[in-house]
Amino acid sequence: MNNTIRPVNKDFEEFDLFTALKNLNIQYNEEDIIEIDVKKNGYIYLPSNKDNYIYEVVSGGVKLGGYSDDGDSFIYEVLPSTEFFGNLKYLNGQFQEYAKALVDSKIRLYNLDFFKTLIVTNPIITNWFISYLVKRWCSAELKLKNIKEKQIEEKITALQKQLNIEIIDTKGTPYLLFNVLSKKDMGDLIGVTRQTVASILEKQLAF
Repeated sequence: MNNTIRPVNKDFEEFDLFTALKNLNIQYNEEDIIEIDVKKNGYIYLPSNKDNYIYEVVSGGVKLGGYSDDGDSFIYEVLPSTEFFGNLKYLNGQFQEYAKALVDSKIRLYNLDFFKTLIVTNPIITNWFISYLVKRWCSAELKLKNIKEKQIEEKITALQKQLNIEIIDTKGTPYLLFNVLSKKDMGDLIGVTRQTVASILEKQLAF
């Protein structure tokens, strides 16, 4: 575990929910699954999001965050394609976040009631969803471990390795996920200021 950059799940790395629906002959209405294009820096939703959807990154990348009591924004997660996000609405309105496109992105929206029915009625999809939640849970624990145990330079290096992921926007342009983050985004993810991130990166470039 000490050498893990980000958790993987070999049993489900190639699992595609949208394709699985077709392969399993699961019927759904047009309004159950829709796709939208979101421009770079465009919001997919803001607090409090009252839409009844679970979201999948089809192409591009997304950052998730919230607002402090003083109204300052911060992020706590960045997601490449194939990742899911949104509000399952099990917390009685306590869940508040925003979702924003890092580059021009295509997002698939699953009707929340349809999605919930899927994950409790089909064993294959149920198994995938549990596996996916465990992967995301492990990812969050690894981030906290890095924040707690590593020195600042090591935190940035670990973040670079973790986010050394190619994303492709809706125009077909490739990016590295780490490179599309602002210094503030990086600082939020590792618990330091943007100034500290900028200083460390400048030192790294000097060598």
